[in-house]
Amino acid sequence: MSRNAAHAAAGIEPLSLADAPALIERLLPVQKLSAEVYKERMAGAGQTLTALGPYWKGRKPLILAKACVLGCLLPATDDPKRDLEIFEMLMGMDDRSMAARWKRRPKPKEILERVALARIRDYFTVTPDDALPASSPIDFSNPAYAKAKIAWRKDLPEGERRRLEAELLPRVPYRERVKAARRPEEVPDVHDHIWDAVNAHLGTNARSFPELIEQLGIMRFGHRPKVADTFCGSGQIPFEAARLGCDVYASDLNPVACMLTWGAFHI
Repeated sequence: MSRNAAHAAAGIEPLSLADAPALIERLLPVQKLSAEVYKERMAGAGQTLTALGPYWKGRKPLILAKACVLGCLLPATDDPKRDLEIFEMLMGMDDRSMAARWKRRPKPKEILERVALARIRDYFTVTPDDALPASSPIDFSNPAYAKAKIAWRKDLPEGERRRLEAELLPRVPYRERVKAARRPEEVPDVHDHIWDAVNAHLGTNARSFPELIEQLGIMRFGHRPKVADTFCGSGQIPFEAARLGCDVYASDLNPVACMLTWGAFHI
């Protein structure tokens, strides 16, 4: 089956979004993006491209480039609240993504102390079996529970575990959450849970960013999106656009900038 036939079979209609306003024209979570940009900047040499040439005055944060590319492709619908939720999922900013980004995963006891569960044994094994009540939250300061050993059930789907961990996230400002988390690009499976919701909202049939970007490009332009940066500096914008799945074109008058951009794509 050709690619065009596959897209047609998936219900991807060319140019169906040709006249739709772009999300970036209507909304953008600037405060959350600001916190993420600061997090990336403070990584210093841990940033993705700085090892190729750490000093470049015009270096753009990769997460900001990602937000701009997605914001230009995603449509603004009649449901701005859901538009924002989907955008935050794609950016790794939603609660379940933050649970995946957390540097230290919470222990079972921490969850049972603070999260209300009707049947804790649906999620955990308890040894001995009668050492804990059937539901939570549980006050582990009670000496009667001191000998209980708790572990995650081995057959529990990772998505369910992440959902419970997300309920434990501290109710603090987003910037404080980000300080205790890894950057989204440091967590390979941070987007595993989002695709059903994304596809339902956008009318796509994607399971990865390259698939989503291609389908949105067909719906908006009739082909995969093309991103051009004629003064690309050290290559952050074309690099992130290519990582998302766009066709990219980059150039610069400065030969050092050209070499840094070439290195970003080939090293």
